[in-house]
Amino acid sequence: AHGPESDIDALCVGPCIANLPYHFFAVLRQILKCRPEVSGLQTVENAKVPLMRFRFSGISVDLTYAQLPVLDAVQAINTSSPQYLRRLDSRSWKSLSGVRVNEQIVQLVPDQEKFQVLLRCIKLWARRRGLHCHLLGFFAGIHLAILAAYVCQRFPNATANGLFTMFFEIFAHWPWHIPVDLHGQQTNCTRSDGCLMPIVMPCSPPELCASNMTEGTFRKIREELMRGFVLTKDLGSHDFEWAWIFEPFPYSTTYEQFLRIALCAPTSEELHDWSGWVKSRFPYLILKLEDNGIECDPNSSQEVDHTVVKPNIVYHWGLIPQSDTLLDTSSLKEDFMKYVINDVYGKVKCTDSELTLSLVGASELPKSMYNDSFYSRHLHQYGVGYQAAADCWSTIG
Repeated sequence: AHGPESDIDALCVGPCIANLPYHFFAVLRQILKCRPEVSGLQTVENAKVPLMRFRFSGISVDLTYAQLPVLDAVQAINTSSPQYLRRLDSRSWKSLSGVRVNEQIVQLVPDQEKFQVLLRCIKLWARRRGLHCHLLGFFAGIHLAILAAYVCQRFPNATANGLFTMFFEIFAHWPWHIPVDLHGQQTNCTRSDGCLMPIVMPCSPPELCASNMTEGTFRKIREELMRGFVLTKDLGSHDFEWAWIFEPFPYSTTYEQFLRIALCAPTSEELHDWSGWVKSRFPYLILKLEDNGIECDPNSSQEVDHTVVKPNIVYHWGLIPQSDTLLDTSSLKEDFMKYVINDVYGKVKCTDSELTLSLVGASELPKSMYNDSFYSRHLHQYGVGYQAAADCWSTIG
Protein backbone atom coordinates (compact mmCIF):
# COMPACT_ATOMS: atom_id res chain seq x y z
CA ALA A 1 0.00 0.00 0.00
CA HIS A 2 1.56 3.27 -1.08
CA GLY A 3 0.73 6.92 -1.58
CA PRO A 4 2.44 10.29 -2.07
CA GLU A 5 3.77 10.28 1.52
CA SER A 6 4.88 6.64 1.54
CA ASP A 7 8.43 5.46 2.05
CA ILE A 8 10.22 2.24 1.11
CA ASP A 9 11.34 -0.34 3.65
CA ALA A 10 14.17 -2.28 2.01
CA LEU A 11 16.29 -5.19 3.19
CA CYS A 12 19.89 -5.87 2.20
CA VAL A 13 21.02 -9.47 2.75
CA GLY A 14 24.58 -10.71 2.63
CA PRO A 15 26.77 -13.74 3.37
CA CYS A 16 28.59 -14.43 6.63
CA ILE A 17 31.76 -12.69 5.44
CA ALA A 18 29.95 -9.34 5.05
CA ASN A 19 29.38 -7.90 8.52
CA LEU A 20 27.14 -5.08 9.71
CA PRO A 21 29.68 -2.55 11.13
CA TYR A 22 32.13 -2.54 8.23
CA HIS A 23 30.49 -3.80 5.03
CA PHE A 24 27.06 -2.26 5.64
CA PHE A 25 27.68 0.89 7.70
CA ALA A 26 31.07 1.77 6.20
CA VAL A 27 31.45 0.31 2.68
CA LEU A 28 27.83 0.39 1.51
CA ARG A 29 27.27 3.76 3.17
CA GLN A 30 30.15 5.24 1.20
CA ILE A 31 28.79 3.76 -2.04
CA LEU A 32 25.36 5.27 -1.37
CA LYS A 33 26.88 8.60 -0.37
CA CYS A 34 28.56 8.86 -3.78
CA ARG A 35 25.32 8.28 -5.69
CA PRO A 36 23.77 11.53 -7.02
CA GLU A 37 20.25 10.18 -6.39
CA VAL A 38 20.93 9.77 -2.64
CA SER A 39 20.47 12.62 -0.15
CA GLY A 40 19.97 13.01 3.60
CA LEU A 41 21.87 9.82 4.45
CA GLN A 42 21.59 8.91 8.15
CA THR A 43 22.83 5.88 10.04
CA VAL A 44 21.04 4.44 13.08
CA GLU A 45 23.58 1.89 14.28
CA ASN A 46 22.63 1.16 17.88
CA ALA A 47 18.89 0.64 17.40
CA LYS A 48 17.15 -2.71 17.93
CA VAL A 49 17.00 -2.91 14.15
CA PRO A 50 20.06 -1.02 12.81
CA LEU A 51 19.42 0.78 9.54
CA MET A 52 20.40 3.47 7.10
CA ARG A 53 17.81 6.11 6.27
CA PHE A 54 18.03 8.27 3.15
CA ARG A 55 16.12 9.70 0.22
CA PHE A 56 16.58 8.14 -3.20
CA SER A 57 15.39 10.45 -5.99
CA GLY A 58 13.21 12.15 -3.38
CA ILE A 59 11.68 8.95 -1.96
CA SER A 60 12.38 8.06 1.68
CA VAL A 61 14.10 4.70 2.16
CA ASP A 62 14.79 2.71 5.35
CA LEU A 63 17.44 0.11 4.58
CA THR A 64 18.20 -2.69 7.04
CA TYR A 65 20.74 -5.52 6.85
CA ALA A 66 20.63 -9.25 7.54
CA GLN A 67 23.82 -11.32 7.66
CA LEU A 68 23.00 -14.92 6.73
CA PRO A 69 25.16 -17.93 7.68
CA VAL A 70 26.21 -18.76 4.11
CA LEU A 71 29.27 -18.10 1.95
CA ASP A 72 27.44 -17.75 -1.36
CA ALA A 73 25.66 -14.40 -1.73
CA VAL A 74 23.20 -16.00 -4.17
CA GLN A 75 22.11 -18.38 -1.41
CA ALA A 76 21.63 -15.43 0.92
CA ILE A 77 18.69 -14.27 -1.19
CA ASN A 78 16.67 -17.25 0.07
CA THR A 79 15.58 -15.51 3.27
CA SER A 80 12.85 -17.98 4.22
CA SER A 81 14.86 -21.18 4.43
CA PRO A 82 14.49 -22.69 7.94
CA GLN A 83 18.10 -23.96 7.89
CA TYR A 84 19.33 -20.36 7.63
CA LEU A 85 16.80 -18.77 9.98
CA ARG A 86 17.77 -21.03 12.90
CA ARG A 87 21.34 -19.68 12.86
CA LEU A 88 20.66 -15.95 12.57
CA ASP A 89 21.89 -13.41 15.09
CA SER A 90 19.18 -11.35 16.82
CA ARG A 91 19.65 -8.22 14.72
CA SER A 92 19.47 -10.10 11.43
CA TRP A 93 16.43 -11.99 12.70
CA LYS A 94 14.62 -8.72 13.43
CA SER A 95 15.62 -7.28 10.04
CA LEU A 96 14.25 -10.33 8.24
CA SER A 97 11.01 -10.34 10.23
CA GLY A 98 9.52 -7.51 8.18
CA VAL A 99 9.98 -9.37 4.89
CA ARG A 100 8.66 -12.65 6.27
CA VAL A 101 5.64 -10.98 7.88
CA ASN A 102 4.74 -9.13 4.68
CA GLU A 103 4.87 -12.40 2.74
CA GLN A 104 2.58 -14.04 5.29
CA ILE A 105 0.07 -11.18 5.32
CA VAL A 106 -0.32 -11.30 1.55
CA GLN A 107 -1.14 -15.02 1.82
CA LEU A 108 -3.60 -14.56 4.70
CA VAL A 109 -5.84 -11.78 3.34
CA PRO A 110 -8.81 -12.90 1.17
CA ASP A 111 -8.59 -9.96 -1.27
CA GLN A 112 -5.23 -8.26 -1.78
CA GLU A 113 -6.66 -5.26 -3.65
CA LYS A 114 -9.14 -4.43 -0.87
CA PHE A 115 -6.40 -4.94 1.70
CA GLN A 116 -4.12 -2.47 -0.08
CA VAL A 117 -6.89 0.14 -0.36
CA LEU A 118 -7.75 -0.24 3.33
CA LEU A 119 -4.10 -0.02 4.40
CA ARG A 120 -3.59 3.16 2.37
CA CYS A 121 -6.59 4.71 4.12
CA ILE A 122 -5.43 3.67 7.58
CA LYS A 123 -1.91 4.98 6.97
CA LEU A 124 -3.25 8.31 5.74
CA TRP A 125 -5.51 8.58 8.81
CA ALA A 126 -2.59 7.73 11.11
CA ARG A 127 -0.32 10.34 9.50
CA ARG A 128 -2.90 13.11 9.58
CA ARG A 129 -3.78 12.41 13.21
CA GLY A 130 -0.14 12.19 14.34
CA LEU A 131 -0.12 8.43 14.99
CA HIS A 132 2.33 7.09 12.40
CA CYS A 133 5.80 7.20 13.92
CA HIS A 134 7.08 4.08 15.65
CA LEU A 135 10.10 5.91 17.08
CA LEU A 136 7.82 8.31 18.98
CA GLY A 137 5.66 5.61 20.51
CA PHE A 138 2.95 5.33 17.88
CA PHE A 139 2.21 2.86 15.07
CA ALA A 140 4.82 1.35 12.78
CA GLY A 141 3.83 0.28 9.30
CA ILE A 142 3.79 -3.38 10.33
CA HIS A 143 1.28 -2.66 13.12
CA LEU A 144 -1.13 -1.02 10.70
CA ALA A 145 -0.70 -3.77 8.10
CA ILE A 146 -1.63 -6.49 10.59
CA LEU A 147 -4.63 -4.54 11.90
CA ALA A 148 -5.83 -3.96 8.33
CA ALA A 149 -5.37 -7.64 7.47
CA TYR A 150 -7.36 -8.64 10.56
CA VAL A 151 -10.33 -6.54 9.43
CA CYS A 152 -10.12 -7.95 5.90
CA GLN A 153 -10.16 -11.50 7.30
CA ARG A 154 -13.22 -10.80 9.43
CA PHE A 155 -15.22 -9.18 6.63
CA PRO A 156 -14.09 -10.71 3.31
CA ASN A 157 -17.14 -9.45 1.36
CA ALA A 158 -17.22 -5.88 2.69
CA THR A 159 -16.65 -2.84 0.48
CA ALA A 160 -13.64 -0.59 1.00
CA ASN A 161 -15.57 1.99 3.01
CA GLY A 162 -17.22 -0.83 4.98
CA LEU A 163 -13.82 -2.21 5.91
CA PHE A 164 -12.61 1.21 7.01
CA THR A 165 -15.69 1.66 9.19
CA MET A 166 -15.19 -1.77 10.75
CA PHE A 167 -11.55 -0.94 11.48
CA PHE A 168 -12.68 1.77 13.89
CA GLU A 169 -15.54 -0.29 15.33
CA ILE A 170 -13.29 -3.26 16.10
CA PHE A 171 -10.22 -1.53 17.50
CA ALA A 172 -11.96 1.30 19.35
CA HIS A 173 -13.41 -1.44 21.57
CA TRP A 174 -10.61 -4.02 21.46
CA PRO A 175 -9.67 -5.56 24.86
CA TRP A 176 -5.95 -4.85 24.66
CA HIS A 177 -4.98 -7.51 27.17
CA ILE A 178 -5.65 -9.89 24.25
CA PRO A 179 -3.17 -9.81 21.34
CA VAL A 180 -4.39 -9.26 17.77
CA ASP A 181 -3.54 -12.47 15.91
CA LEU A 182 -4.17 -13.17 12.21
CA HIS A 183 -4.12 -16.93 12.73
CA GLY A 184 -7.17 -16.75 14.97
CA GLN A 185 -5.95 -19.36 17.41
CA GLN A 186 -4.44 -19.63 20.84
CA THR A 187 -0.88 -18.40 20.87
CA ASN A 188 1.97 -18.51 23.34
CA CYS A 189 2.44 -14.79 22.72
CA THR A 190 0.97 -13.03 25.71
CA ARG A 191 1.06 -9.37 26.59
CA SER A 192 4.44 -8.78 28.17
CA ASP A 193 5.22 -6.10 30.73
CA GLY A 194 5.21 -2.73 29.02
CA CYS A 195 3.47 -4.01 25.87
CA LEU A 196 0.30 -1.89 25.78
CA MET A 197 -0.99 -2.85 22.33
CA PRO A 198 0.12 -6.47 21.64
CA ILE A 199 0.02 -7.39 17.95
CA VAL A 200 1.30 -10.81 16.87
CA MET A 201 3.46 -11.09 13.77
CA PRO A 202 2.12 -13.89 11.52
CA CYS A 203 5.35 -15.83 11.27
CA SER A 204 6.78 -18.96 12.83
CA PRO A 205 7.52 -18.93 15.66
CA PRO A 206 4.93 -16.23 16.50
CA GLU A 207 6.22 -13.16 18.31
CA LEU A 208 4.90 -9.74 19.24
CA CYS A 209 5.68 -6.71 17.10
CA ALA A 210 8.26 -4.42 18.66
CA SER A 211 6.75 -1.30 20.18
CA ASN A 212 7.87 1.96 21.80
CA MET A 213 4.37 2.78 23.01
CA THR A 214 3.97 4.58 26.33
CA GLU A 215 0.92 5.27 28.50
CA GLY A 216 0.58 8.70 26.90
CA THR A 217 0.86 7.64 23.27
CA PHE A 218 -1.38 4.62 23.92
CA ARG A 219 -4.04 6.95 25.32
CA LYS A 220 -3.93 9.17 22.23
CA ILE A 221 -4.23 6.16 19.92
CA ARG A 222 -7.32 4.95 21.78
CA GLU A 223 -8.85 8.42 21.71
CA GLU A 224 -8.29 8.68 17.95
CA LEU A 225 -9.74 5.21 17.34
CA MET A 226 -12.82 6.22 19.34
CA ARG A 227 -13.08 9.50 17.41
CA GLY A 228 -13.05 7.51 14.16
CA PHE A 229 -15.72 5.16 15.52
CA VAL A 230 -17.97 8.04 16.62
CA LEU A 231 -17.68 9.69 13.22
CA THR A 232 -18.43 6.52 11.24
CA LYS A 233 -20.77 4.49 13.47
CA ASP A 234 -23.98 5.72 11.82
CA LEU A 235 -23.12 7.11 8.41
CA GLY A 236 -26.75 7.49 7.32
CA SER A 237 -27.88 9.59 10.28
CA HIS A 238 -26.00 12.79 9.44
CA ASP A 239 -24.42 14.57 6.52
CA PHE A 240 -21.12 12.75 6.88
CA GLU A 241 -18.00 13.50 4.85
CA TRP A 242 -15.10 11.06 4.73
CA ALA A 243 -12.66 13.97 4.73
CA TRP A 244 -13.49 14.60 8.40
CA ILE A 245 -11.63 11.42 9.33
CA PHE A 246 -8.43 12.89 7.89
CA GLU A 247 -8.50 16.31 9.51
CA PRO A 248 -4.91 17.17 10.57
CA PHE A 249 -4.56 16.90 14.33
CA PRO A 250 -4.99 20.40 15.87
CA TYR A 251 -1.86 20.58 18.02
CA SER A 252 -1.94 24.36 18.39
CA THR A 253 -5.45 24.40 19.88
CA THR A 254 -5.24 21.14 21.83
CA TYR A 255 -2.23 21.94 24.05
CA GLU A 256 -1.30 25.08 25.94
CA GLN A 257 2.40 24.27 26.38
CA PHE A 258 4.99 22.55 24.21
CA LEU A 259 8.48 21.13 24.63
CA ARG A 260 10.62 22.72 21.91
CA ILE A 261 13.51 20.47 20.80
CA ALA A 262 16.04 22.24 18.60
CA LEU A 263 18.92 20.44 16.89
CA CYS A 264 21.63 22.23 14.92
CA ALA A 265 24.99 21.40 13.35
CA PRO A 266 27.68 23.16 11.27
CA THR A 267 26.57 21.57 7.95
CA SER A 268 23.44 19.98 6.53
CA GLU A 269 25.18 16.63 6.28
CA GLU A 270 26.23 16.75 9.92
CA LEU A 271 22.70 17.80 10.89
CA HIS A 272 21.23 14.76 9.15
CA ASP A 273 23.64 12.52 11.04
CA TRP A 274 23.09 14.29 14.37
CA SER A 275 19.30 14.39 14.09
CA GLY A 276 19.14 10.71 13.13
CA TRP A 277 21.15 9.81 16.21
CA VAL A 278 19.13 12.00 18.58
CA LYS A 279 15.79 10.80 17.18
CA SER A 280 16.80 7.21 17.85
CA ARG A 281 17.01 8.29 21.52
CA PHE A 282 13.59 10.00 21.62
CA PRO A 283 11.82 7.03 23.29
CA TYR A 284 14.00 7.60 26.36
CA LEU A 285 13.05 11.30 26.44
CA ILE A 286 9.33 10.48 26.26
CA LEU A 287 9.62 8.01 29.14
CA LYS A 288 11.64 10.53 31.14
CA LEU A 289 8.86 13.09 30.77
CA GLU A 290 6.29 10.55 31.94
CA ASP A 291 8.48 9.67 34.92
CA ASN A 292 8.28 13.37 35.84
CA GLY A 293 4.47 13.28 35.73
CA ILE A 294 4.13 14.84 32.26
CA GLU A 295 2.65 12.95 29.34
CA CYS A 296 3.42 14.29 25.91
CA ASP A 297 2.09 14.10 22.38
CA PRO A 298 5.30 13.99 20.30
CA ASN A 299 4.64 15.63 16.94
CA SER A 300 6.94 14.15 14.29
CA SER A 301 6.73 17.24 12.05
CA GLN A 302 10.03 19.05 11.54
CA GLU A 303 10.29 22.83 11.47
CA VAL A 304 13.22 25.13 10.67
CA ASP A 305 14.13 28.17 12.77
CA HIS A 306 15.10 30.74 10.14
CA THR A 307 16.51 33.08 12.79
CA VAL A 308 19.37 30.62 13.35
CA VAL A 309 22.27 30.70 10.87
CA LYS A 310 23.34 27.08 11.25
CA PRO A 311 21.34 24.24 9.64
CA ASN A 312 18.70 23.23 12.17
CA ILE A 313 15.60 21.14 12.87
CA VAL A 314 12.96 21.96 15.48
CA TYR A 315 10.28 19.72 17.01
CA HIS A 316 7.31 20.74 19.14
CA TRP A 317 5.77 18.18 21.49
CA GLY A 318 2.45 18.91 23.16
CA LEU A 319 2.66 18.57 26.95
CA ILE A 320 -0.06 17.09 29.17
CA PRO A 321 0.83 17.64 32.84
CA GLN A 322 -0.84 15.10 35.13
CA SER A 323 -0.63 17.52 38.08
CA ASP A 324 0.91 20.89 38.91
CA THR A 325 4.31 19.49 37.95
CA LEU A 326 6.90 22.04 36.86
CA LEU A 327 9.27 20.88 34.15
CA ASP A 328 12.94 21.72 34.66
CA THR A 329 14.26 21.72 31.09
CA SER A 330 17.89 22.17 32.24
CA SER A 331 17.76 19.00 34.31
CA LEU A 332 15.85 17.18 31.57
CA LYS A 333 18.44 18.15 28.96
CA GLU A 334 21.34 17.13 31.20
CA ASP A 335 19.80 13.71 31.80
CA PHE A 336 18.89 13.21 28.13
CA MET A 337 22.33 14.23 26.89
CA LYS A 338 23.93 11.64 29.17
CA TYR A 339 21.88 9.04 27.34
CA VAL A 340 22.64 10.52 23.92
CA ILE A 341 26.42 10.41 24.47
CA ASN A 342 26.57 7.21 26.50
CA ASP A 343 29.09 5.68 24.11
CA VAL A 344 31.97 6.78 21.90
CA TYR A 345 29.73 6.90 18.84
CA GLY A 346 27.39 9.41 20.47
CA LYS A 347 30.24 11.55 21.79
CA VAL A 348 31.74 11.85 18.31
CA LYS A 349 28.43 12.91 16.78
CA CYS A 350 27.81 15.68 19.31
CA THR A 351 31.30 17.23 19.10
CA ASP A 352 30.20 20.17 16.95
CA SER A 353 26.42 19.74 17.17
CA GLU A 354 23.91 21.18 19.62
CA LEU A 355 20.64 20.25 21.30
CA THR A 356 18.38 22.74 23.08
CA LEU A 357 15.25 22.05 25.13
CA SER A 358 12.83 24.82 26.10
CA LEU A 359 9.18 25.39 26.97
CA VAL A 360 6.98 27.48 24.66
CA GLY A 361 3.31 28.39 24.65
CA ALA A 362 0.87 27.74 21.83
CA SER A 363 1.13 31.39 20.75
CA GLU A 364 4.87 30.90 20.14
CA LEU A 365 4.46 28.04 17.67
CA PRO A 366 5.56 28.60 14.06
CA LYS A 367 2.80 29.62 11.66
CA SER A 368 3.12 26.32 9.81
CA MET A 369 1.54 24.58 12.81
CA TYR A 370 -1.64 26.64 12.47
CA ASN A 371 -4.37 25.98 9.91
CA ASP A 372 -7.47 28.00 9.06
CA SER A 373 -10.23 26.71 11.32
CA PHE A 374 -13.84 26.19 10.44
CA TYR A 375 -16.78 24.67 12.24
CA SER A 376 -19.72 23.18 10.43
CA ARG A 377 -22.94 22.26 12.13
CA HIS A 378 -21.66 18.67 12.38
CA LEU A 379 -17.97 18.97 13.18
CA HIS A 380 -18.16 20.71 16.56
CA GLN A 381 -19.68 17.72 18.32
CA TYR A 382 -16.67 15.59 17.40
CA GLY A 383 -14.05 18.14 18.41
CA VAL A 384 -12.75 18.61 14.88
CA GLY A 385 -11.56 22.10 14.01
CA TYR A 386 -9.23 21.92 11.03
CA GLN A 387 -10.08 22.19 7.38
CA ALA A 388 -9.11 19.05 5.51
CA ALA A 389 -6.60 19.20 2.71
CA ALA A 390 -8.16 18.75 -0.72
CA ASP A 391 -6.25 15.56 -1.47
CA CYS A 392 -6.89 13.71 1.78
CA TRP A 393 -9.50 11.36 0.40
CA SER A 394 -9.59 10.01 -3.09
CA THR A 395 -9.97 6.28 -2.62
CA ILE A 396 -13.28 5.69 -0.87
CA GLY A 397 -16.43 7.10 -2.35
